[in-house]
Amino acid sequence: MENNDSVAITLPLMHASANIQFQNITYEVKHRKEQKLLLNNISGTFESGRLTAILGPSGAGKTTLLNVLSGFKTQGVSGNIVVNNELIDRQQYRQLVAYTAQDVALLPNITLRESLHYAADLKFSKAVSRLQKTKVVNDVIALLGLQKCAHNQSQLLSGGEKKRLSIGLELVSNPQIMFFDEPTSGLDSVSSYQVISYMKDLAMQGRCVISVIHQPSSELLELFDDIYVVVDGRCMYQGSLDNLIPTFAEAGFQCPPYYNRGDFVLKVAAQFDSNKTDVEKLMAKSKKSVSASMALGIEQQFDTKEFLVDGRGPQYPITWWKQFTILTRRTALGTLRNPALMGLRFFGHILFGFTMGYVFLNVGDDASKVLSNISLLIAFLMFIIFANAMTVILTFPLEMAVFVREYKSNYYSVSAYYFSKLVADFPWMISGVTAFQLIMYYLSGQPDEIDRIAMFWGICALFGWLSQVYGLIAGCLFSIEVSPFIVPASIIPALLFSGFFIRYNELQDFFKPLTQISYFRYAFEGLVQATYSHNRTELGCEEIFCYYRKTSKILETLHMEPNRYWTDVAGLSIWIVVLHVILYLSLRLRLRWNR
Repeated sequence: MENNDSVAITLPLMHASANIQFQNITYEVKHRKEQKLLLNNISGTFESGRLTAILGPSGAGKTTLLNVLSGFKTQGVSGNIVVNNELIDRQQYRQLVAYTAQDVALLPNITLRESLHYAADLKFSKAVSRLQKTKVVNDVIALLGLQKCAHNQSQLLSGGEKKRLSIGLELVSNPQIMFFDEPTSGLDSVSSYQVISYMKDLAMQGRCVISVIHQPSSELLELFDDIYVVVDGRCMYQGSLDNLIPTFAEAGFQCPPYYNRGDFVLKVAAQFDSNKTDVEKLMAKSKKSVSASMALGIEQQFDTKEFLVDGRGPQYPITWWKQFTILTRRTALGTLRNPALMGLRFFGHILFGFTMGYVFLNVGDDASKVLSNISLLIAFLMFIIFANAMTVILTFPLEMAVFVREYKSNYYSVSAYYFSKLVADFPWMISGVTAFQLIMYYLSGQPDEIDRIAMFWGICALFGWLSQVYGLIAGCLFSIEVSPFIVPASIIPALLFSGFFIRYNELQDFFKPLTQISYFRYAFEGLVQATYSHNRTELGCEEIFCYYRKTSKILETLHMEPNRYWTDVAGLSIWIVVLHVILYLSLRLRLRWNR
C-alpha cells in the first residue's frame, strides 16, 4: 500500500499545541520483596510539531517511561510534570494524551470502520452530529491509508493495518500528545516506513508525537526530528537528530563513517556498565540541557492518587446512559458475529437438548425410571453451567485487554461497561437455556403442567444466569490458559454437595454447612421440587410394583423437605447477587493490577 501523502486530509487540532515537560520522574516496583528502581530521576522535554524517537537497550525503561507519562502507570511514581508551563488536572490530561501500546487488543469481530465509529461515539460529545463523526472517521481512514480494508473485521487485518487502526482509534479524539510503544514491531521494512510516515504527518500538523523505536534502520531514523536515549532508567541524550553525533563525539564516542546512527547509539548505551565514566559525561550534559529547557513556571506534582479516581464527570464527554447503550450495541454485534459463542450457546443447546431428550426418552412419568430421571436433572445442570461458563471464559480474557485499554484512554466508566456486558449477553444465554429446557423437558416426558414448566424454567434461567457471571469472573481474573482449568476445578466442590452424589443426612457433621452454600444444591433441589413436589399426583408405573409411585417417597429418599422451591429460588438469587458484586470488584481489581 502506498503512502497517502497526496491525500489533502488533515485533522486540525481543536486546542493549541502542547509541549510536555517532566522532571525527576522516579518509578519503583516491588520485585521478590525488594524495591526495583525502573526510572531514576529522569527528566526531559517533548515539543509539539516534532516527532521524537526514544531509543535504548532492552530493559532500559523506555516502555516504562511511556506508561508513566501517559498516565497508564501511576502506583510507585513520583516527580513533576508540566504541560505548556501550566498546572493541569487528571481530567484535562486524559483529554490531551493518547497512548498506543506495542500490542493493542482489538475486538476481532468488529470491522475497522465500525471500530472507529464506536470510538467516535464514545469520544465526542452529543453536540457533534452523526454526519460530523462520519467525516472524522473517513478522514482518519484516508489519512492512514486504510480505505481498502475499512470493511474488514479486525481479525482479518494484516499486522500493519492493525497498527494503523490502533493509531486511528486514538486519532479520532484529536489528541495533542501521542505516545507510541514500538509501533513497527513485527512489521516489514515497507510497512514500518509507512507507519512512521503517518506519525510524521501527525507531528507536522502540530501534535507532540513520541515513539519508542527498536533498532531503526537509517531510512527510518531520518523521519524523526528528535532523539531521546534511555539507559538504566536515566536519560543519556536528548536533542535533535542532527546534533546526535557531534554530542556523542564531544563525550569521546566517535561514530564510524556510514554507520547507522541508531545502531551506534545502542552500542554506546550497551557500554554503560563497562564504560561508566564517559557515559556519565553524556548523562550530565543531557541533564544540564534538560534543566535549561524546563520552564521556571508552575510545575505539577505527579500525584499518583490523582490518576486513580473513576471519574464520572467532565472527562467523559457523553452521559453514563449513552456509554451504556453504545457498549451494549457493540457487545451484541460482536457476539452475533462470533460463531463459537453463537454456535455453542444456541445451536449447541438445541443439539444437546435433542440428544439428552432421546437418551432419556419418556423417563419423567415412569415410577420405575425415577433414578434415571434424577440423573437427568443433574446432567441437565452440568450442561448448563459448562456451556455458559466455558464459552465466556474462552472469549472474555481478550475483551479484558480491550476494556483496560479503553478505560485508561478515558472511553467510559467501569460501571457503564459492567452493566452493558451483563445486558448484552443475557438474551443469548436465556434463549439457549430456554430452547434446551423445552426440548429436553418434553422429550424426557416431564409433567405437562404449565406451573411446573414455569418452575422448571425459572431454576434453569437462574442457574444459566449464575453460570454466565461465574464464567465472566474467571475470564476477568485469569488468563485464557488458566481459566479452563480454574472453572471446572472450582465447580466440583459445589457439585459434590448438591445432594445427588451423597445425600444431605449422610454427610459428616462438619461437611453439612457446605450444602447451604452450594449453588448446585439449590439448583438441583429446585428442579426436584418443580418435578416431584407441590402435590404432584402419583406417577405411572409399567411394572407390577413401583416403590416411587408416590412422589413423597422420592423426596424422602433424597432427604429433601417438600415445598422448598421458593427457598431454592432465593438461594440461587442470593448467589447471583453475590457473584455480580464479585464481578464488579474483579473489574476494578483488573484495573488496579495494570496501574
